[in-house]
Amino acid sequence: MLEQDLREFKCPQQFIQFKLGLKQANLNQQSIKFTLTLAQSTSDIERFLQKYNYHYQLQKQLGLLMVEPRRV
Repeated sequence: MLEQDLREFKCPQQFIQFKLGLKQANLNQQSIKFTLTLAQSTSDIERFLQKYNYHYQLQKQLGLLMVEPRRV
């Protein structure tokens, strides 16, 4: 499982780094765990994941987002 810490980034840079991490996870066909700042909104990230039918689990109280790679 890949891991990426997004806590140091503010939106929109957080979303850009999220997409780059997700791209790397898809290329490697690995799950990825993102660490997020509790205070920042995750609505853009969640909309993106839903739009492209990703399987994910968001634990807002822990600031963790786990995403499965897309299967072709």
